[in-house]
This record gives sequence, structure tokens and C-alpha cells, in this order.
Amino acid sequence: MNESRAVLRDLAIALGVLALVFAGLFAWALLTPDIPDIVSTFANPSVPVVQAPEEPEEEIVRYVVESHTVVGGESFSLITGMYWDDIFLWPDLYVHNDMKSGDPDLIYPDEIIDIYNRLGKGDEYTDAERELLLEAYIQVYDRFKAIGPEKNGSAWTLLWCGAKYDHTFLDKYAHRIDPQDLAAARRYIEEEGYLD
Repeated sequence: MNESRAVLRDLAIALGVLALVFAGLFAWALLTPDIPDIVSTFANPSVPVVQAPEEPEEEIVRYVVESHTVVGGESFSLITGMYWDDIFLWPDLYVHNDMKSGDPDLIYPDEIIDIYNRLGKGDEYTDAERELLLEAYIQVYDRFKAIGPEKNGSAWTLLWCGAKYDHTFLDKYAHRIDPQDLAAARRYIEEEGYLD
């Protein structure tokens, strides 16, 4: 019986000490101005809770999954339709291949095109994937502009198609797009809507 009382007494002392420690910490949290946010939030619920930083998006690794030999009449959009089920992803495929022609509209029979792993799943893209795709659109736009005014129609259509993936695409990249091309692409959107 004495042993039971001794254990109970020790337990009561330990609990009393813990209560004093918690009371001291609580008082310290209330009276100390420069304390960690988590303690101040516990002691004073009016202090905003600091959110943990978002985890960075997974790095996008691109790799060749197979090769395609061009036959007469094919285009990059046709090839991306065959391999990626989306003809509008063609600028991403184009910028990953070094073609004989500097014209994105022109490929030759028997050229070899490396088919890379596709960005996105269906119509869903991470922010990082969407940025890579939009950057590919701008790189192809730059190619069309380097060829000359005879490619204006291709450039305008390309910009309109790029807005399919981000309706703010033209605003985000306005600093890299010729104002006349920007106006033409916006006119396409006004008349035809977005390609959703």
C-alpha cells in the first residue's frame, strides 16, 4: 500500500511540475514581444498563422521516346496529333528538333524527328509545363518573324493558338510580340474566341 501511495505522490509532483512549466511558458509567450510565430499564435490567436512555403514543382525532364521519319505531306501539327493527341502542341516538338528548314511550316520527307515525352496529361498542365509550352510558342513566333512579312499570317495564327493554353498569354508576352502582330492575334480571339 505504501508503494502505491509513493507512486501516486511522485505522479502528482510530476504533473504539478509540468503544470508550472506550461504556465511559465504561456506567461513568457504573452509577455515577450520577439517570440517565434508558432508560440505567439498559440498564446494569442489574433496573430496570423504563417503558412509553410509551397513545395516547388517537380522538375520537368524531357527525353526522346521514339523517332519519326517524315513522309510527304506531313507537318509538325499532324505529327503531334499522331503522337501526343493534340495538334496544338507542335511548337514544343518543333523547338526540340533541329530541322533542315528554318521555316516551322516546312519539313522534308525522310527527315528524322525526335518525339519527346509529352507535356501535360490530356488538357491538364502544371504551371511549369504551361510556361515551357508558351515559351515554345514564342520561340516559333520569333522564327516566323525572322523569315519576314510573308509569314505574318502564320505568326498571327500561332499567337491565337498559344492563347488556348493560357488566356493571358498575349498579355504575358506582349513585350516580346510586335504590336501589329499582337493586335492581329487579339482580333482573331475577338472574332473566333479561344481554342478551348
